[in-house]
Amino acid sequence: MAQILRVALAQALRSIILILLPVAFITLVAWATAGSSSGNTADPLRAGLWFFLIAHQVPLQLSLSDATSSGALTYLPLGALLIPFLAIRSGFRRMSETLGAPNTRQRRLYVLAFALCYAISGYLVSLPALGGTVQVPVYVGPPILFLVAGASSFITSGLLPRHEIQFPWQRGLRVAWLITSALVGVSALLVAASLIWHFDLVVNLTEVVAPGIFGGVTLLLVQILYLPNVAIAALSYISGAGIAIGGDSLISPYVHRIDEIPAIPLLGALPTTTAPYLGSAALMIAFIGVLITRYSDRNYSDPTEARRFLIATLSFVALLNLVIARAASGQLMSENLPSVGPIFWAAPLLIAIQLSLGALAIRFLPELWRRIRSARVPT
Repeated sequence: MAQILRVALAQALRSIILILLPVAFITLVAWATAGSSSGNTADPLRAGLWFFLIAHQVPLQLSLSDATSSGALTYLPLGALLIPFLAIRSGFRRMSETLGAPNTRQRRLYVLAFALCYAISGYLVSLPALGGTVQVPVYVGPPILFLVAGASSFITSGLLPRHEIQFPWQRGLRVAWLITSALVGVSALLVAASLIWHFDLVVNLTEVVAPGIFGGVTLLLVQILYLPNVAIAALSYISGAGIAIGGDSLISPYVHRIDEIPAIPLLGALPTTTAPYLGSAALMIAFIGVLITRYSDRNYSDPTEARRFLIATLSFVALLNLVIARAASGQLMSENLPSVGPIFWAAPLLIAIQLSLGALAIRFLPELWRRIRSARVPT
């Protein structure tokens, strides 16, 4: 056990360094080209450690001197999770190679040891960047680091189950995952089309920031990392639930209530007014409900099993959308932006209702139509 912990600690530190070195280089270059007269070289290093926490979805509590800037940073880029995943995968593979080919029980122990060492080391490394202005409670930081490291190493370890689908809920989970992925993918295409359509506004927002050459590269990387958040917000929009950009704001196909938007280029994709025609996307979601029902009829001859599959699929779709919508929303640093992103509670509810309506339509409308036609036939 001591050897496992020793190797896990060494590889956990290696994975953390793999993340921090390029981040520190980028922040140092951006700081050097910004030409600040009041900062010092410790500022970009602290920023690199903050980004390390943000990449793991660790929320930051801010207490800045400017009251309008105080608040929290919980609107975190989901795309940044790829960075720790790649570093953790490399470290865990080296750990497995060093300790030898384990059995299933040993691999679980490897995952636990690596995640524990990574969480503790990552939080201790980040402590110099935390203090009076930026805080991460000890009951928040290490648990989240542990979850990210544990999930990443678990995926890398090959412990994911690969057994045959035996129960309706298993098939329902797989179908729900495919449906959610497809909906987010379609929403991402809509975001890309909107960015092209509102390209002039995107350019204007970029010019307002005036990031410079290296700052512009950094800004571009940040926008790329936020693309999953924007795609999930677009899904909330087309479902009819809408999105929020600050308190008392709501942008949906039927409501456009917002005073101003932050100078963030990606927000140039936002509609400038109501667009009721985009509400027709709800029909697309309902049609997916039709496809789910047809799929269940083809795979289950027993009505009870088919019903269980439908219930499981709709429940998992609602749960997955609740998770991703909550992860893609939050507060953006200032109390002026307490809520940014999808309406996390309404989006999964509406998507589940629209899928259910499609399933009910294909299940009962043909029978209703048959009865109506039979009633019209003279006796």
